[in-house]
Amino acid sequence: MISIIAHKTNQDKIPQDRTVLWLRIGALLVGIIASVLFLISFLNYSNYRKTFLELNLNRYLVMAKDVRQTIVLGLNVGLKPAENTHLPPIMKDMIQRQSGIRYIGIVDESGEAITQGQVAAKTVAEWKTWINKTAAEDSWHTSDADTFQIGVPFLNNFNVKVGAVVIGYDKHVIEGAINDMGRTLLLDVLATLSFFTVITFAGVYLLTRKFVGKIAAIGQAIDSTLIAIEPTEVGDDMLDSGVAKDINDFTASSQQLVSTIAKLERAILPSHHKNVEAT
Repeated sequence: MISIIAHKTNQDKIPQDRTVLWLRIGALLVGIIASVLFLISFLNYSNYRKTFLELNLNRYLVMAKDVRQTIVLGLNVGLKPAENTHLPPIMKDMIQRQSGIRYIGIVDESGEAITQGQVAAKTVAEWKTWINKTAAEDSWHTSDADTFQIGVPFLNNFNVKVGAVVIGYDKHVIEGAINDMGRTLLLDVLATLSFFTVITFAGVYLLTRKFVGKIAAIGQAIDSTLIAIEPTEVGDDMLDSGVAKDINDFTASSQQLVSTIAKLERAILPSHHKNVEAT
């Protein structure tokens, strides 16, 4: 009686075990796919951020060099930046055409600034420090809470650094564009992951349904040895012929053993056996 109940319990567990196997394999594959997608998206986001920052930096660097060229042309004819009447219109036009520019400043060797826009407050010593530590053909790049800043030194006729062109451009606009791309990538990842989740679980279900069915049939064949029926044979279509033969031999031997034990029970405890049958 106990064996029959156990056999029925095992049969009831088969659908549950099939579902658990399907979910576990599907969840594992979806986890792997999600990790790959998020890693690729993170790398794409990092590359986009780096490229976008460099593109904006180079764009404003070109503008700063254009202003520097005008300054150098004036120095060649003896005009200091403060005396060069071409500079204010050029600087004003740049600010009007490029909405991201917060300010353009020309700092001379004394640290005094000629500016268009709201230049970040710096002392004379700070400006001179930036000019002195930056190579003539190089540039410096700094940022604060809301502004990126780029500076390029300029030389006089004796190749001596006598000042720098400084451009500050809006940090929030650039960070906002980068964040928008990050959100777009995230939404794309979630949409792609949703699609692959459905495909993965459906594929795993189709692939494991037959496999789990075979495993369940083998389990039933083994369980059948515990009750007084003919053992179910495992076919060659379920497993390798050698393995199937071994399982069939095992179930046949087990069935014979169960039958022998049952006969011994009836011979040794006939009255107890009759009571069990009556029950």
